[in-house]
Amino acid sequence: MSVLLVLDLLLVVVAGGLWVAAWPLRGAKAGAAVLIAAVLATAARATVVALLGGAGWWFVPDRLVTAVPLTLLSGLVGVALVRRRTPPAPAMIAAAYVAVAGIAMQFLVGYPVTVGAVAAVFGPGAAALLVWRLPALTARVAVVATTAAALLAAGVTAAVGSRLPDRLDHNTHGADSGHAAHAGPAAAPGVSVADLRGPSRAPTRKFTLTARAATVTLPSGATVDAWTFDSQLPGPELRVTRGDVVEVTLRNDLPGIGVTLHWHGYDVPAGEDGVAGVTQDAVPPGGTFTYRFEAKDVGSYWYHSHEMSSEAVRKGLYGTLVVTPDGTESAETDIALPVHRFDTGATMLGGSDRRETRDVPAGRRVRLRLINTDNDAHRVAVGGTLYIVSAIDGRDLNGPTVLTAETTLRLPAGGRYDVVFTMPAGAVHVMVDGRDSDGLLLGTGAMPAHPAGSDLDITRYGTPAPGPFGRYNKDYTLVLDRLVRFLDGVPSYAYTVNGGVYPDIPPLLVDQGDEVRTTVVNRGTESHPMHLHGHHVLVLSRNGRPVTGSPLWLDTFDVLPGEVWQVAFRADNPGIWLDHCHNLPHAKQGMVLHVAYRGVTSPFAVGRRTANHPE
Repeated sequence: MSVLLVLDLLLVVVAGGLWVAAWPLRGAKAGAAVLIAAVLATAARATVVALLGGAGWWFVPDRLVTAVPLTLLSGLVGVALVRRRTPPAPAMIAAAYVAVAGIAMQFLVGYPVTVGAVAAVFGPGAAALLVWRLPALTARVAVVATTAAALLAAGVTAAVGSRLPDRLDHNTHGADSGHAAHAGPAAAPGVSVADLRGPSRAPTRKFTLTARAATVTLPSGATVDAWTFDSQLPGPELRVTRGDVVEVTLRNDLPGIGVTLHWHGYDVPAGEDGVAGVTQDAVPPGGTFTYRFEAKDVGSYWYHSHEMSSEAVRKGLYGTLVVTPDGTESAETDIALPVHRFDTGATMLGGSDRRETRDVPAGRRVRLRLINTDNDAHRVAVGGTLYIVSAIDGRDLNGPTVLTAETTLRLPAGGRYDVVFTMPAGAVHVMVDGRDSDGLLLGTGAMPAHPAGSDLDITRYGTPAPGPFGRYNKDYTLVLDRLVRFLDGVPSYAYTVNGGVYPDIPPLLVDQGDEVRTTVVNRGTESHPMHLHGHHVLVLSRNGRPVTGSPLWLDTFDVLPGEVWQVAFRADNPGIWLDHCHNLPHAKQGMVLHVAYRGVTSPFAVGRRTANHPE
């Protein structure tokens, strides 16, 4: 599917270019060749559209409404003109316009098809045809002026309408209530996220994190001008025990920059989620904020700022959160390994940007917590031992089977894999993105081999078990794409959900107790690691194929180009929750929406007169 999507885009541009080139060359031998190539490219595009339709309706409505008619029209014109020695100029111009309109359609009209987008594509063409047919110069000028004025007015209206107001809350106006089989019980009227906080009893583990700017020298000798927690890259590891009441005080010493703490993958109460403008105001320079939650779920997690997160996380405001089952000393070597790339190009595994070595005795049980804190996926290979992936995104897998060095682990942005093995007599090497010159080397002996292999298919890994869900009473569809849209008044090649961009994507409205099924479709040419705050989702299927391995509970799932995922969750954590692409620049460019519980409100807001910028 990803190949078809790229091919479709390529053929649209090639066909349009060929039609435009054919017009000035009409009558020449070269013009005939270009015209034939344009017809062939047009026919190829029609074939690709038909193949896309076989993958699902989401990929074709805009193409059927606009692209197919335009393609057929230009193709028919082209076939007729190929037989003419000197094709008439008006017909060539019309065919060229139709092809160029197809290019515009590709970037303007998405899913669902809207009247405004279609009018923007066809309106100028209709006006051009009218001008061509009108005999009087004054009438032609009037049509051109009217069309230009209409387009300008529409553009200005769209630009002004997209500008953030002084203050915009995240309550449930304009919410999408889904295809509900029945309504669940509503939350108590007027419950604020500010009141949905952690336990009030005394904490058993207390931490303080201070955000500050620092120039950090990495183990390789390279330096990074970073935003840090406690002047460290990554920030301090927070390791707690199940049952602990965890209290973390955030202090902000960054000049002119707000910060928060979001607990990625940890399903805390809404008021502890750390999203600026939704669950709290950003902590200003010199300010503090205290988070408190009970450590109920064992596993590998991480924390990061959710104020200007597309910049803050990249520059270093991240760290790991590990919850262990009990307070006794573990009989295993347990290492958290966040993977992070900085703008300088330096890539760190754990706390090092070069190969790190650790002594681990043979026979020792080892757990490696692979945590991707980056915007892009990374591939991790484990050479020198057999191993299992025991947990993904903090949730244990059922009956994981043994893997070898030929298997690579594609770790999506925000995702976590727990790798477990018994230390062999020789060395074990953890390699990131095929670079055997760095990574983590455990034990002694020769560097183990990393034979070529394939990615682990997590939907087929492990042993099946009964799922907890039965009948779903809410259904939503999220179609991800990239289209030309206005972002805060500026025309942008934005990342869209159902054709819209943040903050104009309606929230998904749920009631407590709902069982919600969501279909997520990627119509674009880039992957989108989708992350729902406050919940884990159960993966039901990918590309129409049900999960056949262990039940797969994820908080971040990577939807590759052309893929269709179906996931479900139980609405059991009231709040207003972000649901966004965790390639954070994509989120900044529009790919953010919310899951909102009926009856839950927020006193916090984004906007021009606030200091909150969640992405």
